[in-house]
Amino acid sequence: MSSLMSATDKSTLKYIGIGLTVIVGGGVATYAFLHYRQSQPCRPPAPGSDEELLRQVLELKQEVVVLKNNLSNAVTELRKELGGIQSLVGQKRTRRSRSTHTTRSSTSNRTAGSYQTAYSDYDDDFSDDEFDIALDHLENNVNGNANQPAPGSKEELDAICAKVDALYDGSEEDQEEAMRILQDNELNVNHKNSWQLLWRLSRSHVGAYDIRTAYDERCLHATTAVEHSKQALELFEESADVHKWYVISLGANTDFVGTKEKIEIGYELKEHIDRALELAPDDPTLYFMKGRWCWGVYMLTWIERKLAATLFATPPSATVQDALEAFNKAEEIQPGFYKSNQYYIAKCYYEVSDYSSARRWLESALQLPCNNKDDRDAHRDSSELLAKL
Repeated sequence: MSSLMSATDKSTLKYIGIGLTVIVGGGVATYAFLHYRQSQPCRPPAPGSDEELLRQVLELKQEVVVLKNNLSNAVTELRKELGGIQSLVGQKRTRRSRSTHTTRSSTSNRTAGSYQTAYSDYDDDFSDDEFDIALDHLENNVNGNANQPAPGSKEELDAICAKVDALYDGSEEDQEEAMRILQDNELNVNHKNSWQLLWRLSRSHVGAYDIRTAYDERCLHATTAVEHSKQALELFEESADVHKWYVISLGANTDFVGTKEKIEIGYELKEHIDRALELAPDDPTLYFMKGRWCWGVYMLTWIERKLAATLFATPPSATVQDALEAFNKAEEIQPGFYKSNQYYIAKCYYEVSDYSSARRWLESALQLPCNNKDDRDAHRDSSELLAKL
């Protein structure tokens, strides 16, 4: 997996503040979700509401996917038919070639009528030129289809993933298009159980959760993201991307659960972050996620620690040095890859009263560009912390 980090990946990493926020107490708003909401369960949409309309649209999309699958099967059969026609036409061209050679080598007094008779079994209503034009057109169409990946093939899946990844790093409209492509293939019998598509679906729903404002819509996308990433995890556990997006989708989902559930999720997060790091030890984003987890555990209040102790025989523990080590490792792999990473390095130094180091990292963070809302938030927080030094 690439060690580079897309701008959209960066904007979603704030959701690692989950079990991180999970275990964050007091007024640590910079670690919690950017906009904290009072936890409440997902409610079924009311008849006639926007949420009910959204569900109906999703069901309609699924029906469209089924129709597209049927059409795909019909196209496959048509291609087989074209292949058969191509074979027959190839045989005809071979016979024509042989007949033409025989005709040209015959005596010069051979009549035009006998020449026509030699082709009468094959040409019927076609003139020579018309036959060649039709044959070339058919061959071009068949050969053009041959260049397309076969339905259900690895090449087709790779092409879908490449297109979706390119769109995901684009505008919000591009990301919506990426989700549409993934949803179209979600029920495709050829790729129904593709872990590659499932973790990308989880990523798309986290992105949709991030830009939505209606509570029920955000809840729907967050829970759907978890479902898809969990499916991907059940199918294939050897992908760092699968573990990464399972962690991030769980983080988004903690906005809709109680404190006890948040702490339980936070404990689970560490396992999957560590597993992802085993699979992709050079991914700076994973070290940032680990640092956020350590910071969240370090910031637990006494009450929250007591609650964690009642839930686990060995409650999670971490120090500010653990967090700093993870953030520094991310910076070592890819310097300046993320404004928030430098901001949290500064917070760690500030926490241990190393103010000169904190100032140096804050000034560095402020020099990095602001590419999205998460960068702008980190820029604001860095400015505020620097003002305290």
